[in-house]
Amino acid sequence: MTKKMVQVKNTVVGGSDYTRFITIAPSSAEEMKCQMKEAAALGEAGIEIKVGNLTNIGDALTVLKECKDDMAGQAVILNLDTTGYDAAASDDEKLQAAEEAAKAGSVDIIGAEAFASETYVAAMKKITVEGGVKLMLSYINFDGIAAEDEIIHTAKAAQTKGADMIYLAYMAKDDPDVIVLGYAAKKIAADNLVSVPTCVFPMGEVGFQTRILSERCGNNFGFYHLAEPEDGLFESYAQYRAMYEIYGGCKKIQSKVQFNMGEKHIMGGERFIRCFMLKERTKDDILEAARNVARYNPEMVEWRVDYCLPMDNSKFTEDYWKNALKEIKEILPDVPMLMTFRVKKEGGKTWYPDALRLKMACALVSTGLVEYCDCEIDNDIDYINTLKDACVKSNTKFVVSQHKWTETPGNEEIAATFRECVEKGADLPKFYLMATNYDDAVRTSVVTKKLREEELDMPIIICAMGDTGLITRTLGGCMGADFEFIDVTGIKGGEEEDVRYVDQLAEIFGY
Repeated sequence: MTKKMVQVKNTVVGGSDYTRFITIAPSSAEEMKCQMKEAAALGEAGIEIKVGNLTNIGDALTVLKECKDDMAGQAVILNLDTTGYDAAASDDEKLQAAEEAAKAGSVDIIGAEAFASETYVAAMKKITVEGGVKLMLSYINFDGIAAEDEIIHTAKAAQTKGADMIYLAYMAKDDPDVIVLGYAAKKIAADNLVSVPTCVFPMGEVGFQTRILSERCGNNFGFYHLAEPEDGLFESYAQYRAMYEIYGGCKKIQSKVQFNMGEKHIMGGERFIRCFMLKERTKDDILEAARNVARYNPEMVEWRVDYCLPMDNSKFTEDYWKNALKEIKEILPDVPMLMTFRVKKEGGKTWYPDALRLKMACALVSTGLVEYCDCEIDNDIDYINTLKDACVKSNTKFVVSQHKWTETPGNEEIAATFRECVEKGADLPKFYLMATNYDDAVRTSVVTKKLREEELDMPIIICAMGDTGLITRTLGGCMGADFEFIDVTGIKGGEEEDVRYVDQLAEIFGY
């Protein structure tokens, strides 16, 4: 099956280049005029006008006639699919609007619901053929995704109804949804299952990474909103563009200072290192988890000592965990370890006195078996200096960390936190933030890249937790981070990802 390309104005949709359209959803004629001018100035392939917010579709036709000359060279899509809107327009009114727009030559593509009545879709196809414009059929599902085969079947069904372009959008509610949609889009493209340009898009915050990297999973085109919708289903074009500039090439930024810990591990180098986590409680469970991690040929592992039981101040317990450390290293030889005894307020499993934490951390570092040791930035300065001294004596790299579990602070605070980590002796500063919206993920990415390129020479750890921050965790190397935390217990999303999920994302987007 040969892909049919769609020529609209100066743009070829379905060709070798990915096509971006700017979406506007005006609520009045005056607003539509302003938004069309603003969207046209962005220089993308064209503008999609969604009519669902307009009381009278005729207002759109009037503005299109007035602005026709302003859109020279850029395609105009009049999208009459009002799924999700409280639109009062009837099928007859939509057909009349489509016919008038096509005859006036003010639009290049008309959009309609793929699974409206057969009579309506057939009439819409007749109008577009006679008017010399293209028909985009869409299916939008706010209830959630379907199985991969069903998504593919939906695309094929839309093609049989006469679509020149196909747009499928599904509400992605969690990370597995992203995988299903990604594989569906990739299979449609790779196996050429439909012959017209197609886009399979996730709606919602968890789909942010897919929309940024849409072309890498086989989509031919995509829609990017001039302004971020209030419902949070999509980011704004400006937010998308900022993230695309950072992540679109999927290329890691290397650190000027690099730590060579063996053939598999150059911290700050070309690879965005995967750090597998050991968070079990008992020695037997920890060793079993280490054996499980070993199956994945790990580049690095973090041992969360705050999870360990028993834990007290005795010499017996200290020796018990030093011996456990030796056994872990026997299971994972030549795998650098980050040892973390996390304080409770920074996300630790259990509260322990600072004196106990410091004593145990220093004892484990003193074995010479720990390549990296984590210390929270808010610890007492004597605590920090004592642990730093122990790290220096054992040739262990010192990680100074900060966590913000509920927010992404301002840009200056992000920069100031990294500087404070360095001032307190960090070989490797770490800052974990919580992204609560698209802008948080964008700011984290932009600020980090700027710090990496202009100020921070050593390896760094940073990411934005939360749904919109997924790409900062899976492709953090593009903004300047040097490793990500990986789990093998099936955890997906939020703080760290499961290794199988990360592998699937890499396969879908080809990085």
